Amino acid sequence: MNMNMNVDVDRVEEPPVQLIGMLGQPYDPKRVQAVLKPYGVKRMPAPKSYFNDTMIPCAKASLRIDLYRIPKINELTGLQYTKPDDWIIGAIHFLPPGSGKQNEVPYPVILPEDITMNSSPEEAIAAYGPPQLDEECEWPGFSGRIIAWRGEGINIALEYEYSREGRVLRTYIACLIGCIGAWRSDNPEVFAP
Repeated sequence: MNMNMNVDVDRVEEPPVQLIGMLGQPYDPKRVQAVLKPYGVKRMPAPKSYFNDTMIPCAKASLRIDLYRIPKINELTGLQYTKPDDWIIGAIHFLPPGSGKQNEVPYPVILPEDITMNSSPEEAIAAYGPPQLDEECEWPGFSGRIIAWRGEGINIALEYEYSREGRVLRTYIACLIGCIGAWRSDNPEVFAP
């Protein structure tokens, strides 16, 4: 799996590759909107938060972008950004139907390595190779399996939830190393900077 952070986002690539290529860069709503234009996205909001992090949902494209101010992204990733007013893209969450009030369809295109929101854990492992984390998890509101890979400067995590239909991909997350902060202390060999 090619999880290199040096993706040329100006080349003509599939939208998920372009979005993942924006990880670690300042958030530019117009640039993200241009990538998502084929899915009817006419506008992406600017971040409006007093906190050091915020989430920007995009129902039409069934995704969420996690943004962080410089002090927070530096703490989570160990990187050394210097412009304190920038909002940095720390994670992209590709979401399935029903994951939010307005997400009625899965992410509309093929994800990297031909993964789709209907891919099984076995298909993901076949595409990406042996994961660094493969755990069955139980916590309030979630019962399922988390599979994750660490690449150069990036983590990929797939959350499979148990349902009546079997295991269903709940979220495909691409994030900077360490930005899944809750897992950083639980599985530092995978998620820590």
